[in-house]
Amino acid sequence: MKIALVTGGNKGIGLEIAKKLKKLGYKPVINYFSDDVAAKKACEEFDFCSVKADVSKEEEVNKMVSFIIEKFGKIDLLVNCAGIALKQKVLLDVSYEEALRVVNVNLMGTILVSKAVLENMIANRSGIIVNISSVYGEKGGSCEAVYSATKGGINAFTKALSKEVADANIRVNAVAPGFIDTDMNAHITKEERESFCKELPLKRIGTTEDVANAVCFLVKNTYLTGAIIPVDGGMQC
Repeated sequence: MKIALVTGGNKGIGLEIAKKLKKLGYKPVINYFSDDVAAKKACEEFDFCSVKADVSKEEEVNKMVSFIIEKFGKIDLLVNCAGIALKQKVLLDVSYEEALRVVNVNLMGTILVSKAVLENMIANRSGIIVNISSVYGEKGGSCEAVYSATKGGINAFTKALSKEVADANIRVNAVAPGFIDTDMNAHITKEERESFCKELPLKRIGTTEDVANAVCFLVKNTYLTGAIIPVDGGMQC
């Protein structure tokens, strides 16, 4: 049985990824931060295992990974999907505490969980890591400066780590979504969505399934590492 840890896997993009991975033959273990109800529902409905942990805290991350390895013996695949964003505002209006939280969850969370699983993957000389970045990690987003910085950091981290661990037969890639229909974007009005879609070559907002399909592609393609795959409807064209 292949074990997949999906951080932020209790809803949205993370949940859809976990569902798709199960169809690929993985046993998904979903990590979540606070929504016990959503995690319980996902586990009951899809036969997942769940672990509650704040990915920005090293002690909690290490306990989570140790629990999974003790229970299942290994981690074959890690999908770093946990992430947060502030409501759009200029950098001058972002407090130190707000900026630090976004950096700690998005970027440090990805680094900490990756580091925690690597010892087991290296020992097994096999593993896959897929990081969820963003189109803003490449092109930047106005009024999303801190968020964009964290996603740009994830892109650089992905490329660098892929070189470090390739000799151990571990692949590291990333998916960079554009505007996806999730709770994170629920505050955007219908008029704003329609205006945004007019500027996209594909003329529609992306779905969580679009992102999950890209993750599965990276999981299945054994000769791909260090790649950043955009899933953005042509936003970067």
